Amino acid sequence: MSNFTSVSEAFLVPVTKREDGPPGALVGGVYDQQGQFVEESAFYRTGVKMVYSQPLDTNDVTDKIDFPVMFGGYIYSHFGHFLLESISRLHVAREFPDLPIVWLKDPHLKGWQKLICQTLKLRNEHIFLSNPLRVPNLILGECGFSIRSFFKSYHAEFLGQYSAKTVPGRKIWLSRSKLAEKHGGIENDLEIESLLIEQGWDIFHSQEHSVDRQLEVLATAERIAGFEGSAFHLLILLKDVSAKVDIFPRGPSINPNYEIISETKGFDQEIHFVEMKKISGSGSYSRYIVNDPAELYSRLF
Repeated sequence: MSNFTSVSEAFLVPVTKREDGPPGALVGGVYDQQGQFVEESAFYRTGVKMVYSQPLDTNDVTDKIDFPVMFGGYIYSHFGHFLLESISRLHVAREFPDLPIVWLKDPHLKGWQKLICQTLKLRNEHIFLSNPLRVPNLILGECGFSIRSFFKSYHAEFLGQYSAKTVPGRKIWLSRSKLAEKHGGIENDLEIESLLIEQGWDIFHSQEHSVDRQLEVLATAERIAGFEGSAFHLLILLKDVSAKVDIFPRGPSINPNYEIISETKGFDQEIHFVEMKKISGSGSYSRYIVNDPAELYSRLF
């Protein structure tokens, strides 16, 4: 059974950017009937709090509804952050399938986000706030995933909805070669992909396909490999990951999320560091060149 808090006479405040906080920090969130910030409505990245309170005079909140709702959280248009953070509380929808879900960030769900909600078999109505709102009761789900920190087993079980039979011999390389340079990447990835194609690997550009198609490809693959990226996070929606997964970091380190996901879901995954030289950019936007593409390919044996 999933975990949640019930907040009576709650106030929900749309979030805005916090100018003096850590990068990406927000102000707004959930408040109780006394106007006190409900800490459980915040989320964390690498242990850093990302949602902060702001002064709230409950008498100024004029919009209200007379039925209970479920807290969705904060919609992110970034594929990885949506999968890991935005839907991290939706596990309570299994217990409250008829409660509307209230979102405090972004005015709508994009098409691909709706497809993810459909994969999770959600039938709840969605409410997007533009003004503070008073509700008689708020179901506030515990955060099921926190970046670089944890992935709750009950949340993993809820997310794992998609299944399909493995296609023997299907080897998928999740390519970043068509992404814009501003997203960072590998300068000689086409050379690497040529080697893979010669050995029977299919080069798959996730961003060119629907969520349904991406799930089908991942679920039926016998091998999945590629340079680290959000495309791998879609594995959390598979009931079982039958493929052997190989991830190559872009640079000298890798975000712990990949290992947290594989350990929680219990699938076979290896992280391979190969020698590469940085040529531009910084952080996740850095570009590298792999010293020896053949050496990289040898790691897949």
